[in-house]
Amino acid sequence: VSSNGGTNWTNYTTVNGLGNNSVSGVYASGSTIYAATIGGGVSVSSNNGTSWTNRTTASGLGGNFVFGVYASGSTIYAATDSGVSVSTDNGTSWTNRTTASGLGSDFVFGVYAIGSTIYAATLGGLSVSSNNGTNWTNYTTANGLGSDFVSGVYASGSTIYAATGNGLSVSSNGGTSWTNYTTLNGLGNNFVNGVYASGSTIYAATSGGLSIAVVPAPGAVALLGAAGLVGSRRRR
Repeated sequence: VSSNGGTNWTNYTTVNGLGNNSVSGVYASGSTIYAATIGGGVSVSSNNGTSWTNRTTASGLGGNFVFGVYASGSTIYAATDSGVSVSTDNGTSWTNRTTASGLGSDFVFGVYAIGSTIYAATLGGLSVSSNNGTNWTNYTTANGLGSDFVSGVYASGSTIYAATGNGLSVSSNGGTSWTNYTTLNGLGNNFVNGVYASGSTIYAATSGGLSIAVVPAPGAVALLGAAGLVGSRRRR
């Protein structure tokens, strides 16, 4: 954690109570930090990392291998190796959603939420739930997704951005149809590990660098040059 833009850092480990030193995802809100750990569950700190509370399968988390985490208020969403886990009481108890309710795969790499709508990046496609995880609609290559291997997701309104194993897929209608962008459009590499968007700018973390896309007009995406290398995400 750096409080001065990266000039100096404080590193928190299991010595401070973190569930595991292998951290695959993080989300922060105010002084509260949520860390997705590999084998140690979701670690939560309410004091900027000084101390941590670990949420694991013992409290209902789907799996202790957590690849991504997102939070809104007291609600936490965890992408685990055994489904999408949702807690509405800051991690004290969890409800786990799996393929039984329509999730594309129980192996989930990333999760994002807007209100009661949850987006899950899975090993079997991009899954969307409009009722907080009770039911899911799964989108795959049959809908135009670049690959069913989805490692990251971000959404804004009805637009969904999916980081896949074969390009960056964008849907402007909630997932019904997709446009896939690859190295032919200037993407650094077709293996995309994560994605984020702000206004008309899209940022794609690829295995060949950080690619930045500018959307000059609705439906038109111009992928610009890479800036800065991004290490490939370890797969398990």
